[in-house]
Amino acid sequence: MDAERTRVTVDIFGHQYRLTGHSSADHIRRVAEMVDDNMNRLARQFPRLDMPRIAVLTAVHMTDEVIRLRQETAKLRQEETKRLKAEQELAEARAELERLRAERERMQQEMAAERQKAQAEAAQRRREADQRLAAAEADWRRMYEEREAELRQEAEAREAQFEQQAAELRARAEAAERETGEQRKLTEEAERIAGELRNRLRQLEQEASGRASKLRELQDRIERLTRDRDEQKERGMRLMERIRELEAAASEAADWRARAEALEEERREADARAAEWAARFESEAGRARAEADALREKLEAIEGQLAQAKDGAESRIAELQEAYDRLNVEHVRLQDEYAKLQNEFNEWIELIESNG
Repeated sequence: MDAERTRVTVDIFGHQYRLTGHSSADHIRRVAEMVDDNMNRLARQFPRLDMPRIAVLTAVHMTDEVIRLRQETAKLRQEETKRLKAEQELAEARAELERLRAERERMQQEMAAERQKAQAEAAQRRREADQRLAAAEADWRRMYEEREAELRQEAEAREAQFEQQAAELRARAEAAERETGEQRKLTEEAERIAGELRNRLRQLEQEASGRASKLRELQDRIERLTRDRDEQKERGMRLMERIRELEAAASEAADWRARAEALEEERREADARAAEWAARFESEAGRARAEADALREKLEAIEGQLAQAKDGAESRIAELQEAYDRLNVEHVRLQDEYAKLQNEFNEWIELIESNG
């Protein structure tokens, strides 16, 4: 053990001392020079003090420096604790940044999935609307064509029946007109004969008995002609009634045309409803696009927030890194000073113990 110790003779406050320690000779000399400088400085400040008191005062001053160094060491440890805390905060900030990045990626994936889902739903709704529209259009077209075919057949049948009845009525009207002409001729003839009879009545008054039978025949003939005329009037009335029936049939045909026009109006309404369904589908597609735009804006806002958080985190990381670097430099410097002072203090204690 003694072979490993260093022995050096030094001069402290005008006295020779042989110091022994585990440090190098240069270190022991620096310690002795520091003690000598402190004692000489105190001796100049307090010239009336003797050597023991100067030595005690020097020990007090150097102990005060050691205490201050220990306080600095405590501060250094506190700074080290702060540095470790800053490192922890830096690690937490980096972890938070990574979490935010992962959250952003997750939200981007969710937004992409939602966008794909919205697009798929919009496409499905579009296909369903197209199918419903096509089915409705096919149903309305089929119903319209069936109803139009029925109305066309019924109208053609009624038109043929009407044409047939009109032909019959025209034939009957022509026959009645011919019969009316004959009746007119007969009436004229009867009137002519009646005139002749009236003219000759005066002549035949003397021949009444002989001509009575002929007069009765003529009267019977006049009565028959009158009955024929009444029958012709009745037939004319029946003809007028038939004409009114034909007019009613024509009115009914007009009603059928009105019903056909109503069906055409229904078809136009169906087209309007189909257009309304198409507009509703476009509105739903617009709402889906608006939702997709809102989701995209939300994603952009989240990305902006993430960018701000990233900038803040990077700024905070830079500040913490800068503070960490300063603390690390200060820590190294204080460690070096503390090691030097600790060695000097140990050497000084050994020096005092060896000289005691």
